[in-house]
Amino acid sequence: MRLFIAIPLPKRVKQKLLDLQQPIDGMRWQPQEQMHLTLKFVGDVDKTTASELRGELDNIVHPDFTMTIAGIGYFPEGKQPKVVWAGIKKNENLQELHQKVEGRCEKMGIAPENRSYKPHITLGRTKNTSKRAVTSFIKQHKKFAITDTPVSKFVLYESKLHPDGARHQRLQTYVLKTGE
Repeated sequence: MRLFIAIPLPKRVKQKLLDLQQPIDGMRWQPQEQMHLTLKFVGDVDKTTASELRGELDNIVHPDFTMTIAGIGYFPEGKQPKVVWAGIKKNENLQELHQKVEGRCEKMGIAPENRSYKPHITLGRTKNTSKRAVTSFIKQHKKFAITDTPVSKFVLYESKLHPDGARHQRLQTYVLKTGE
């Protein structure tokens, strides 16, 4: 099973992200049902590990919060664009939630990410798309922002690869809650 942990986005937020889409040669825009904010890409695990992970994630205690989606960019930075994304303004609550998820995964022997966490929402993937077209799109939307985006849950997803792209299935939803 190929798993990842992510924050689902409210419909109004997805709609604003969809409204950014425009024809760009070689750009494959992310469909609405695949828009999310990844906390942790787990990768391939067996069913036993997946079941244990469900239980570990259930132990996370974290309050709900809001975040601001702001700015458009691409990966890899400075090179030929492969992924175009919407960024997330620095948010301590989001960083703490990411660290809690990472900690639970590490406890189970799931390797931590070897690069720093850069929260983003994938808008599209490029294939032979000119860097100029991508940078022009980014400049056109440099003031893009969605404030007060509520975060009240996160989800363990299974990602199934298909010729037309990945399909994501919710395995379990975790409601953010304050302990004590």
